[in-house]
Amino acid sequence: MKAVTTGLMTIALLAATAACDGSPTTASAFVSESDGIAMAASSNFTFNRTPTYDYAARTPQSASGGAGGIDFGGSLTTPNPCYDVSATRSARQTDVTVTVTADYNGNTCTQVITHQNYTGRVSGLAAGSYNFTVVHVTDGVAQTAWSGAVTVE
Repeated sequence: MKAVTTGLMTIALLAATAACDGSPTTASAFVSESDGIAMAASSNFTFNRTPTYDYAARTPQSASGGAGGIDFGGSLTTPNPCYDVSATRSARQTDVTVTVTADYNGNTCTQVITHQNYTGRVSGLAAGSYNFTVVHVTDGVAQTAWSGAVTVE
């Protein structure tokens, strides 16, 4: 039984290691599945963020289509820097949604409004028009940050 448990733990560790791209926690790449036909077998998702305290340095919400994917950027505002920010993407046929989530990490921080600037790319998309949406979730409250049609070449 110990050999089976050790084997399963090794497989889980290898899978987790394969999913990690070695980037720092503020920049990561994910490969996830899709239940839609729009995503190619080699589709992937990248997300990078950089916090700033400067209101004028916020990244404007944007999205644009390009060769095989959608590039996006924006800024999610948190009450302080004690938030872990991550993103996921989902796709169903021609609807692609990126959800940017800020979760309080429980640390004690200086109480200063923080703008979590981010950029990312959903790639591996077939050519065509997509309904692209970015949703921000902070402390469990969701808000649409960007929504519109994007053409992928």
